[in-house]
Amino acid sequence: MEHQDYMLEVKDLSKSYGSIAALEEASLNFSEKKIYGLFGRNGAGKTTLLNIITSRIYADNGSVNFLGKDITRHPEIIAANCCYMPEKHYFPPKFTVRKLLSIGKASFPNYSEEYAGRLCRYFKLHTEQKYNELSRGYQSIFRIVLGMAARAPITIFDEPVLGLDAVARDRFYTELIEEYTREPRLFIISTHLIEEAADLFNEAIIINNGTVIRQATVEELLSNVFYVSGGSASVDDFTKDRKVISTQMVNELKTAVVEGNINDEKRAPGVWFSPITIQKLFIHLTKDSSD
Repeated sequence: MEHQDYMLEVKDLSKSYGSIAALEEASLNFSEKKIYGLFGRNGAGKTTLLNIITSRIYADNGSVNFLGKDITRHPEIIAANCCYMPEKHYFPPKFTVRKLLSIGKASFPNYSEEYAGRLCRYFKLHTEQKYNELSRGYQSIFRIVLGMAARAPITIFDEPVLGLDAVARDRFYTELIEEYTREPRLFIISTHLIEEAADLFNEAIIINNGTVIRQATVEELLSNVFYVSGGSASVDDFTKDRKVISTQMVNELKTAVVEGNINDEKRAPGVWFSPITIQKLFIHLTKDSSD
């Protein structure tokens, strides 16, 4: 992909808080009309990354470019083109949903009042309720309504389905795909619910301990790794000279996560192969030695 195809480029971002490195030389590329899933364990650096991208905080080193312009030097670019709905958003607690949505209308050039109203009805969000009267789930729904209705060229959600039941989460996923079909734009979704949201994403990004360890389509990630299981000696013999991501022993059975395409493998004595899910791959890639 050529440089001009990227709407947002993150180059060698580093950020530390005292002796703790939140990000270490993180580099990512975001295309204009894709949905990205951002995965990482608690404290992996996801929120720090999003806060730097949206100019809420500044990196110690590195840059973020929007259509080739450094947002540190041109912060107005992100203000005009990005809607960020963080996990913790401190809206005025006494303002009603209606009042807060009216502020959104004044803040985002592409904001659709009609779409916001339709989303409120769809999610059964009462617009006369005050923000501090909303349950945790309905506060998440409000952020979804505002973020979607803003129709900003870059729309970022950090844990958008926090506190939502399975039905409401499914409604969000369905609405996200339908809205993306109607109004394609760049979405970045940070979530811990990896498996249930995986089908949404054009690309997945995995961050571990402040470092970007993967960026690819879900299909590409899963096509290059698989399980091999069997007796310990047989698995060790098969994995010799191969890249092993992790191993696990359960009684006499050993299972290894191995890089390679399962469809290219020939049957080997004493072992069998099986595919891996994106959530299991994430767990194996981000597992600490102490886990």
